[in-house]
Amino acid sequence: MINVRDLHKSYGANRLFEGVSFQVEKGEAVVLIGPSGSGKSTVLRCINGLETFDSGEITVAGIGLHSINRKRPMKEDAETIRRVRLKLGMVFQQFNLFPHMTVLQNVTEAPIRVLGMGRAEAIAQARDFLKKINLEGKAESYPAQLSGGEQQRVAIARALAMRPEAMLFDEPTSSLDPEMAGEVLSVIRKLVDEGMTTMIATHEMGFASEVAGRVIVFDKGSIIETGPPSQIFTSPKVLRTREFLNRVLGRF
Repeated sequence: MINVRDLHKSYGANRLFEGVSFQVEKGEAVVLIGPSGSGKSTVLRCINGLETFDSGEITVAGIGLHSINRKRPMKEDAETIRRVRLKLGMVFQQFNLFPHMTVLQNVTEAPIRVLGMGRAEAIAQARDFLKKINLEGKAESYPAQLSGGEQQRVAIARALAMRPEAMLFDEPTSSLDPEMAGEVLSVIRKLVDEGMTTMIATHEMGFASEVAGRVIVFDKGSIIETGPPSQIFTSPKVLRTREFLNRVLGRF
C-alpha cells in the first residue's frame, strides 16, 4: 500500500533522512516511535506530499512521488500529489477544523466540493461517521463548543469522509489530557480492528504496544530497529532503542 524507498532529505546543511526505506502492507497497522525530532512526523508529511524530499521514491497505492525534479512541469507534480492525497487521510496534532462551520459542515465540506458527492449522501455519510466516533449529538455544534478530544475525533471523521484507503496519524493525542487522549485512541483502535491501513507516529507507548502490527523505531532520521511490539517493547535488539524506552517507560 505504501512503499518508501531510499528516502533522503536535508534542511540546508542539516541532513534529516539518509536512505530510509520501509513498506506498509494493505490492512497493516504500523506505529512509528522515537525521540522528538527523529523524523517520524516528517516522513508522514513526505508520504502525504506535504514535504518535498531530495532523493528516493514514495509510492502510495501504485502512485509514485519522486524527489524534486524541475524538468517535470509543476502542474504534473500537483496532480500526482492530489491523486496521492485522495488515497490518504491525515490527522495532525492540531485539529485544524473550520471554526465558522458546524461539526456536520466540517465533515461534509470536502466530500461535496472535492469528491462531487451529493449533499444528501454527504450528510448521511457524515452522520454515520459521527455515530461511529460517539458524537452524533454534536452535529450542529461549532468547534469552539467541543473539548479537545471531541475536536480531534471530528478531525478523524472528516478524514474518513473522504473514503481514504489508508490513514496517517501524526501525534494525534499530543495536545490532549489523558482522558481525552483515551477517547481518541479508542477511535483509532477501532479503525485498526476494522482493517484500515494505518500509520501512527506517537509517544503513547502503551497504545503502540496494543495496536501495532509492527513498530518502526526512528532516531536521528534513521530507522534503527523494526519488529513486532512483543519484541520491540520487551527485548529490543539495539542499544539506542533500549535507552529510549528506558527514558520513556523506565523498563530497561
